[in-house]
Amino acid sequence: MVAIPESAVAAPKARLVHCGDATCLRISGRRPHTAVAVRVAGRPLMVEGKRSWRATVPLTTARDWASADDGRLTVTLTDARSGGESMETVTLPPGALGKRIELASLIVSAY
Repeated sequence: MVAIPESAVAAPKARLVHCGDATCLRISGRRPHTAVAVRVAGRPLMVEGKRSWRATVPLTTARDWASADDGRLTVTLTDARSGGESMETVTLPPGALGKRIELASLIVSAY
């Protein structure tokens, strides 16, 4: 299998956005051409755009896809023309996993 050239793709990014009354995760990146399919966590993803692409998924779905340990998603670009494949990881924004951390104490200082 041939890899997609690094110069043809940009590291994907993720951010939280509003979608109606819910919160969604918007994942975006670049690809060499539109024949390059995008998969997130091994699942095919319908994207908007051509070389610059983006996709919006409900946050609950993104949480199910994210690895439980580190809050990352794997984005795979597969070139249908050459059979090349490129994998990148995207880190979810802080708080996206919805975990609560119990603090033993909190110190606030004002100067």
